[in-house]
Amino acid sequence: MPNPILIIHGWSDNYHSFEPLKQLLKSQNTASTISDIWLGDYESMQDDLSFDDLAQGMQERIDDLVSQHKISLSPYSLDIIVHSTGGPVVRTWLSHYLFDVCKGDLTQCPVRHLIMLAPANFGSRLAAQGKSALAKLFKGGLENGFQTGRTILEGLELGSPFSWALAERDLFSGKKLYPCEAEKGPFVFILSGTETYSKLKGLVAKGASEPGSDGTIRAASASLDSIKLEINYNETTKAHIIAVTQHNDAPVFKLLEGLNHSTIVPDAEANQQHPTLAIIKDCLAVKNATEHQQLRFKYLRENNALYQKPGFVNRYQQVIVRVQDNLKNAVVDYRLDFHVINDECAPSSWQKQDIPTQLEKYANYTAEMIDTVISDVHKHSVDGSYRTFFINIDAYEALINELNSVEGKPYIAMNLDAMPPIPGVSYRTDDFKYAPLNRLFSNNTGKHFFKENTTTLIDITLQLTVANNIFNLIA
Repeated sequence: MPNPILIIHGWSDNYHSFEPLKQLLKSQNTASTISDIWLGDYESMQDDLSFDDLAQGMQERIDDLVSQHKISLSPYSLDIIVHSTGGPVVRTWLSHYLFDVCKGDLTQCPVRHLIMLAPANFGSRLAAQGKSALAKLFKGGLENGFQTGRTILEGLELGSPFSWALAERDLFSGKKLYPCEAEKGPFVFILSGTETYSKLKGLVAKGASEPGSDGTIRAASASLDSIKLEINYNETTKAHIIAVTQHNDAPVFKLLEGLNHSTIVPDAEANQQHPTLAIIKDCLAVKNATEHQQLRFKYLRENNALYQKPGFVNRYQQVIVRVQDNLKNAVVDYRLDFHVINDECAPSSWQKQDIPTQLEKYANYTAEMIDTVISDVHKHSVDGSYRTFFINIDAYEALINELNSVEGKPYIAMNLDAMPPIPGVSYRTDDFKYAPLNRLFSNNTGKHFFKENTTTLIDITLQLTVANNIFNLIA
């Protein structure tokens, strides 16, 4: 007997958009009767509503259905399909259910398959624009009291404190949630379109025609195949670096050529030949971790074949950086940039006046890094300690190949300067002057740092230092 299926929509949408998918799944015999497929419908345009509110609402409505004996929360008795914002909504609900309701007993997980269509797991470049005056007029409108879901949009913004905290809860908790049990689930599947919207729409909504995205969500932002690097500079010695890897299995990740953020969801004109349907059928057929891994490798080969096609989009990675001091205060005024240097111009041997001259040696390669490798940088609109870098992996590999043939063995170095928050209070950043990327990360991650279709978290802790004119002890 197939599991009941819950389908959860995204921001500014409603359940009506998923009635065609429901009917197609029913006719595909994925579910035995129409009552086995439930469409979620939640408020996403109210400014003060949070993801926690939505997760609690989801739990209460599921409890209602359980009390009516219409569905069950028995272990692995539900399948869930989400679109866009529905991804973080369901992840918030599931982590809340497992850790708070079930008190950490992961064997009580009610989800067997979690299928994500273009999920906003690590945000969208368009979210910050959703709070604009134009968005309030055209998206909010009189019907919504000119509200656009400000709190949710702040969580959907690239590199948000919300998405970081959610990742720490379900990806880096130290427990294995995906799957909780290898033979039972939940098995995670992520589908991402490769087609953007028109260039005209991209002029109006920055990012709607961004390569590496589906017009709304970057493939790298949809992915949950992440690692986290903790770089601690709060000691007098050199940086202490820890690579935090997941206990979770890597999700199945599938690129869908020619589909954008909207068309990945079958509409009223769609039929059984819609490519998303075949993928959903494959995902729902997975019965254990071995089959999940087999499907992951199958789709990985297909993704790699797409990248080999002439004229196909480049590969991209997303890197989110958070900077705090040793007291866990946000460091919001900092500059993180990249330069190409070599050991002969090691910063430790520089005098201040020599820095511009030293950096000039490989200035053309530094310019290439800035212009072609780093495609976009986003500072979170509410908490500036979070920055998101969008990395063109193909351009990065091309630059590395160039540097390997250049005399002097140059490399890419990362530099961080944090501005003092007030006079007499500053941050110790001397050890972060032009730190070589390859030496920072290559021996600490357990895997290659640069990898397409991933989001990597870098958590930097700086030592706060206070001058004696601020606080002193006098004999």
